[in-house]
Amino acid sequence: MPSLTQTMDAPALTTVFAAERGNAKIKPSLIMVDNVLGAQDAIITVVDRFTTSDSAGAAGVLTLVDRLGINVSMAACVSMRDELKDMEILGQLELLIGVADANCIVTVAWDFQ
Repeated sequence: MPSLTQTMDAPALTTVFAAERGNAKIKPSLIMVDNVLGAQDAIITVVDRFTTSDSAGAAGVLTLVDRLGINVSMAACVSMRDELKDMEILGQLELLIGVADANCIVTVAWDFQ
C-alpha cells in the first residue's frame, strides 16, 4: 500500500497524492490530518481529477469531483479509515487546501483496484 506525507503549504493550494493509473481506481485507505501546530483551522477537500473518455466524436472533458470535505481545528489531529471504505477515485487523487499552512501535515495511504 503506497502512502505519502506532505505539509499543506503548496503554492498552488492543490497537492497531488496519487496519480491516475490505467484501468485502475484509487481506493484511499487512510487520511490523517495533523493540525496540532497549525496556525488556523484546516479545511481540506479530497478531489478526484479525471478526463472522461472520447465518445461520438467529442473529445473527453477534464472533470473535477469533490469526494470529501475535511475540517480540522487548530491543535487537533484527525484520522479517517471507515469513512473512506466506499470512496473510489477514478483519476488523480488530490487534496485542495483552503489556506496554506506549513504546520498542517497530511498523510494519505491508498491501494489500486
